[in-house]
Amino acid sequence: MGKCRDCSISMGYAESQAALNYNGLCITCHVKERVHTKIVTSKDPALSSTQKSTETVFNKFQDMLVTTENTVNLRIKGRCGVITTDFHYKFKTPPITRRIWNILRAKPEKKVDFLQESIEFAMLELKAKAIRLEANAIVGLSVDYLVLGDIKKNGVIVSLIGTGIKI
Repeated sequence: MGKCRDCSISMGYAESQAALNYNGLCITCHVKERVHTKIVTSKDPALSSTQKSTETVFNKFQDMLVTTENTVNLRIKGRCGVITTDFHYKFKTPPITRRIWNILRAKPEKKVDFLQESIEFAMLELKAKAIRLEANAIVGLSVDYLVLGDIKKNGVIVSLIGTGIKI
């Protein structure tokens, strides 16, 4: 049995064979990587003809209901459990030579909404865990963040907690 390169989950024979096309990733991690690419580049990633089967999992990521409300007027078929994730956003500082070069060229630094980006990446990981538990919605979402020391040097930890359910 093979293991996923990203999450180290054990895969069966069929999924191990499919993982050869996905750079050693299980289907969930492969789709998570595609969604991550979509978040970063703001456009759909390229899809080869052999990877059309991952579209159903990709659509699960896109269509998953996530809400902070505890009492939703939904028919809940089952609870899959509490799902948690933490994401550490660390600022990328360019080398000093690049910073000086940008100043000399009068090129402004790119402003990144780091909190929104870190919440999106944490949400992506939370949805991946929910799909592994076969949940198709997350209710009671709680978002917490913690600033580590000096925010520009150490970054932020975003923590998400929710309940995975089947509707």
